[in-house]
Amino acid sequence: MLKLFILFLLVFNSPVWANCTIKMVFKLGDKSPLMKASPDNIGIFNDLYSLAAKRMGCSLSITRLPKARLHQGLKMGIYDFYPAASFSKERTKYLTYINNGLTTKEYGMSSLGIKKITDFQQLTYYDNVIWLMELNSSTSGMADKMGIPYQQINYLNVDILLNFIQARPQFNYFYIADKTVVDNFLMKNAKNSLSDHGIRLHEQCCGETQPMYLAFSRYSPHMKETANPHYQADKEVSVSNQRFLPAKNSIAQQFAAALQALQREGVTNSIHQHWHPASSLE
Repeated sequence: MLKLFILFLLVFNSPVWANCTIKMVFKLGDKSPLMKASPDNIGIFNDLYSLAAKRMGCSLSITRLPKARLHQGLKMGIYDFYPAASFSKERTKYLTYINNGLTTKEYGMSSLGIKKITDFQQLTYYDNVIWLMELNSSTSGMADKMGIPYQQINYLNVDILLNFIQARPQFNYFYIADKTVVDNFLMKNAKNSLSDHGIRLHEQCCGETQPMYLAFSRYSPHMKETANPHYQADKEVSVSNQRFLPAKNSIAQQFAAALQALQREGVTNSIHQHWHPASSLE
């Protein structure tokens, strides 16, 4: 009887997330130092999220897919989360945004024909502007509202922007890139400035440094939701004003707590420094 009682305690007092697998899904292309091109998953995201999962007694699996297909998988709850996402009100129908402990800042990059800009509206001053963005990008709605022509392709980085600029110099191309990705390009091309490549950098066009958020599927089996007690119905839904949050003791909430602990302990910054020694988290 004593053995049965001990077994009962072990089973019913074990964390509900023990031995779970948390499924991350990400794009195919190279976003170093965050993550290399598929099938190579090494980088900041792999180290950070693997460690957070391990602290919970779980493991991390990574699937690489085109952006449209991965969002379909998140809608269906096939995958648990996307590692870094810009907030989209439309996508709150199937995603909850969770601070991952990293920071992000977006830079604009363009052909030299576009002078320094401080907001997107200034792109409308130029002829033959084409805003390059990845397929299924949330920024397409912004471009539509301002009447800025755009072109969507499966995958973008600084090298691909450069190819567009060199192949079609009659157009003024514009692209938004994470600061970390821009810094990585500059590290690899230390002998040349961006202008040497025919690229102008717009550091002040796209917002200040802010927390980075992962997007967790609301339909994941690891997500249980609770109403956000601080939600303000009279205000716009935003990353800081979401209707629902992960419920206490759900795997999603414990994953968020593990990421917060890693940030507090300085581990997140150490991981960032390992992959990107030229800068630290602000």
